Amino acid sequence: MTAKSRKAAASRHAGVRIVALCAALGTALPAVAAAGEVPYPIQRAERGLWAAVGAVNQNYAETQNGAVLDQETGDVPVIALGASSLSSDPQGGTYWRIEGRYARGDTDYNGYTLSGKPVQTTTANTIIDVGGRVGFAYGLNRRMALIPYLGLGMHHWQRNVGNGQGAGGIEDYTNGYLGGGLLWEMAIAPRVVLAVHGMAGYTFGAQITATYPFYVDTATNTAYYARETQALGDSAYESGGVRATYLIDRVWRTFVAIDVTHFRYGASAATPIFFSSGGGVSGYYEPNSRTTQVLFLAGAGARF
Repeated sequence: MTAKSRKAAASRHAGVRIVALCAALGTALPAVAAAGEVPYPIQRAERGLWAAVGAVNQNYAETQNGAVLDQETGDVPVIALGASSLSSDPQGGTYWRIEGRYARGDTDYNGYTLSGKPVQTTTANTIIDVGGRVGFAYGLNRRMALIPYLGLGMHHWQRNVGNGQGAGGIEDYTNGYLGGGLLWEMAIAPRVVLAVHGMAGYTFGAQITATYPFYVDTATNTAYYARETQALGDSAYESGGVRATYLIDRVWRTFVAIDVTHFRYGASAATPIFFSSGGGVSGYYEPNSRTTQVLFLAGAGARF
């Protein structure tokens, strides 16, 4: 089986797993909906609009045969906006949440230049995340609730290593994700709600758009470049976190939250480089990589 065939097969298998996951959750969620009373503080904590500021710790590494080729780490300032709702029916019901985040800043780069020389520099980052959840609330007792949900979202990362020193110049990574999760909430005091969530699924549509050399004039040793988009395959996607909400009054609330997300990208196909003297060789490609993000947010919200 060729590498291209293996990637296509992996993509189909990931798609089958995602469809199976959605079907299983779609069958299970209605069965637990409206099965118990959802505590009122939890309803208040989950309804309304909110805004937050914080930082996302970006930890990205490219690997080959288990060895780290380069790594980028650091904290990037972030702003976030969102909205969520939980059915006003005390017996539970539909839950939904949407949010968007924008992060921009520099991280530390430890890797190599285009010519292969070791270098330490900075990477300019722009990170955009948009996601949503939909599920059903299930009251466990007078203080706790459990909310199974489906999550869907999009991640975009624009990476500029050392203002163009990287092999691909300005690189744009994009992927979607889909998974199933659980949100557990507890009113630990009349005005304080603790929430813990976790989700597992798969990425889809992962790709990179970068600038690669495609032709070299050997007489003048001049390289010509073009922007290309390459697929990066599908992989497992995991996220989880904890949030503490303080209900100031019947309208306003504040919160702090920590979330962790982990996913991988597969290697891209090699981009051939052709020479004026004739012939072509395998050129640059995007290696396997892993990304771990730790998000810290503090914000406030108002009830609908």
